[in-house]
Amino acid sequence: MADRPAMPEQRAIRGRKYCRNFSPALSLQVGSERPLLMKTRPLLSLFCAFLAIHLQAEPAATASANAVYRTWVDAQGRKLEATFRGIEDGQVFLQIRNGYVYRLPLNKLSAADQEVAKTLKPEGLGIPADPNLAQAAAQIDMLVDAGLQKAGQKSNPLASDEQFVRRIYLDVSGRIPTREEALEFISDTSVSKRSKVIDKLLNSEGYRSSLFNYFADMMRVADQANKARFYTYQDWLKSQISDNIPWNKMVYTMMTADGKLLENGATGYLLRDAGMRLDNLSLTLSTFLGANVSCAQCHDHPFAEWTQRQFYEMASFFGATETYGVKGSKNYGMQNMRQVLASLDDKRLQQQAKNILRINAMAIEDGGTNDLKLPEDYKYKDGKPGDLVKPKLVTWSDDKSKKAYTGVQTRNEEDLRAQFAKWMTSPDNPRFAMTIANRLWKRAFGVGVREPVTDLDDPSSSVNPPLLQHLAAEMVRLKFDIKQFMRLLYNTQAYQREATSHELGDNTPYLFPGPILRRMSAEQAWDSCATLVVGASVDKFKAQRGAQYAKVMNIDFGKDSSPETIKTQIQNAVTGMRQYGPTKGNPKNNAKKKRMAMKQGSTDEEDLTVAPPVRDGLVLARASELPQPEKDQHFLRMFGQSDRQIADSNSDEGSIPQVLMLMNGEAQRVIGENDSLAVQTAAAQKTPEQQVESLYLSFFSRKPREAELKEAVAGLGSGLSLRDLTWVLFNTREFVFVE
Repeated sequence: MADRPAMPEQRAIRGRKYCRNFSPALSLQVGSERPLLMKTRPLLSLFCAFLAIHLQAEPAATASANAVYRTWVDAQGRKLEATFRGIEDGQVFLQIRNGYVYRLPLNKLSAADQEVAKTLKPEGLGIPADPNLAQAAAQIDMLVDAGLQKAGQKSNPLASDEQFVRRIYLDVSGRIPTREEALEFISDTSVSKRSKVIDKLLNSEGYRSSLFNYFADMMRVADQANKARFYTYQDWLKSQISDNIPWNKMVYTMMTADGKLLENGATGYLLRDAGMRLDNLSLTLSTFLGANVSCAQCHDHPFAEWTQRQFYEMASFFGATETYGVKGSKNYGMQNMRQVLASLDDKRLQQQAKNILRINAMAIEDGGTNDLKLPEDYKYKDGKPGDLVKPKLVTWSDDKSKKAYTGVQTRNEEDLRAQFAKWMTSPDNPRFAMTIANRLWKRAFGVGVREPVTDLDDPSSSVNPPLLQHLAAEMVRLKFDIKQFMRLLYNTQAYQREATSHELGDNTPYLFPGPILRRMSAEQAWDSCATLVVGASVDKFKAQRGAQYAKVMNIDFGKDSSPETIKTQIQNAVTGMRQYGPTKGNPKNNAKKKRMAMKQGSTDEEDLTVAPPVRDGLVLARASELPQPEKDQHFLRMFGQSDRQIADSNSDEGSIPQVLMLMNGEAQRVIGENDSLAVQTAAAQKTPEQQVESLYLSFFSRKPREAELKEAVAGLGSGLSLRDLTWVLFNTREFVFVE
């Protein structure tokens, strides 16, 4: 029998910590109209009772009776050593030791083995989506198991269906399942239901939304940067995810994009750091190659092989690239600019026109000559301050093939960015595939094989080097198909095991007996709140602001555009720009006007293709469709959404403000309203027991335990409402964690 990762006393310790987080807020109000301790002592009593129940250890899962391989015999006497995976539609599925799954007609087995198959429960995960996928997943499991065995550790038991369905919805679709979605999965008797729901979610709108949130944090995607709106960049990134463009092609396009931001959203990545070549290169290398080069921007790296000269040699691949339209006056603005501005009598109009011209100048174009030079304080013997730096690619000492690298000076300076992009995204580049594979592993398991994910200079120092190398090879084999790679990870036994819930030691390597118990990301928590209120329809609301913004702002500076034509375009753009400028006047009135505009389908800045519901001032759309990032006091920011100034800067740390928001914020009030889907569905049930069960399925994707059901029904009988019960469930530890 597998050991559970957390003992009762460990759970109790964590529960006491969690309870202490709540204690400062227990005298606050549940809603704006009622003090918790003065009017709702039954509610507090119910909450404490629920907390005590959650601290109790659950019984350890028992191992399957079919935990070993056996020899199967067919009707002709042929033998196959395999483990049983299940029976479906008259077919028996048997998995051999290398992971491959055979599908055989049940009646082709010997009579004795047919009877055995009918009595066995499916081993492990049940029937996989396809035999090749099962084999690839099994190879990953073998490497994980080898690491555990070497350390004398055991895998966690397999997660229950209730745990799995909530986890897979959160990890793939970015939200909890609805009551109906959870029931559909739990009630499904098919032994292939796990692989089926994985495929279903990977092809859902939620997948696009959730992956965009991840990439937005990773690449600092923001609505506004350098005083320009980056809506076209956001729309481009979302379309790449929707079209399942391979990762190497997506990154190559960002590295080589040119033209105006208003016309080519892919330019947004480089324009995010317009005018800052060195900073952008440092971020590019750490984000996409896991190369720890930030120190080498100023001096030779003290702990890695990077030298300052190597950094500048890499940066010179962008030495002929101009951002912000400096050299592009002929194409992006600006031959007739002074003449047009001088013709505008109104000074305010002149300033607005300058803003529009500046936005149109947000563009990338390549000049003919690399102009990057060594800094004036350069102090090493291999160059002098101010020397022109010629482009040169690098290799890593552990790369034996060197297929992707010249390692020598480039012979020409044409298409320098294309040379760099081809080198960086090549399947032969050992760091490119490894970095994204390690990142996505962390996204699924909570911890990377190598931490931090931005430092892969020494892959051998990872907790499981063979696993890391294999994941990189799988990414290449799958041709950088992010969706297929995640499909592979989600189909492993390692992912589908119970979460490890004990606290990890600072210096203890985590070897993946299962995913770690982790708090929801800010986006997962927000999207789950919206799901409780409006259900799966939350996926319908799409913010596609790029095309409209470009239509308003884009000025044609073509050869045939006279100053008068440009002046007319600018005046039209000034009129259209007002909806994207800062709001004036009373903040409350402005918020009210925005909410009304959303309801009426206005073309306001935050207008969505399908207008979402607005409850108590909250726009109940996905986090991916709201402003990037949200305002400081919004639920998303309070729960750790990145400010998009630093890459990978979202936070999953708990805080007192979060506790206060859970207990007394707008989200919990909206969830408990009578028009909330979770409350409506529960209220439609006939008995208090069924109402409690409905809410549990909505919040936790499971039915209440006997003690929980008894406490909740008693609470309802003592005068508490369904709204009160939603408050209790929303404030439990179980809601905000991914188990």
